[in-house]
Amino acid sequence: MTQLNPLNSSEETNTKPLPSTLFCIISFNELEAYFRIKESCEKAFSKVYLESNPMPKWTIEITEKSNAQIGEGTKILAFQRRINRDELPELKKKCIEIRKKLIKKDPTIRIIPGYLSSHNVILSSVNDDFHRIYLFHGIYAEVIYKYEKLQLQAIDSAPEFFTMNEVVYFFNALRDYHINNEKRY
Repeated sequence: MTQLNPLNSSEETNTKPLPSTLFCIISFNELEAYFRIKESCEKAFSKVYLESNPMPKWTIEITEKSNAQIGEGTKILAFQRRINRDELPELKKKCIEIRKKLIKKDPTIRIIPGYLSSHNVILSSVNDDFHRIYLFHGIYAEVIYKYEKLQLQAIDSAPEFFTMNEVVYFFNALRDYHINNEKRY
């Protein structure tokens, strides 16, 4: 984040944003595959802090292939370890590795990492689209929610999944956790 120096308004200084809360959206058919994904994610990232109840079915992005299979189950995992925002491409690559190891058990597996900060929710993707920003290593990011007027509001381009009550409730609860623990960082 670039801020103007109050003593000299023409001088800029760089400040690094506070750490964010990592989460993964997981779409699957086979419950056994889900538990293997959860275990692999905990080994790769950290212990799960918050695990959602079953969520509405994840919907495929228009930019994905039309013949891609989507699982009937969807859950969201939030992890204890805070991340720096610039870690998102590496975390997405790690999720791709985990998926490749388990794809034979369940071809519908999707692991989509993102992060929550005090003012927005960001989701990663390997697909380009008009509303996504290219990061690096073939990874893109998009804003899903913004925090405005004391509530999370879905961005117009966010997938329909993020407008569903259960999903909004989960991310509001996660934001409360994030804000209450932000003082430690």
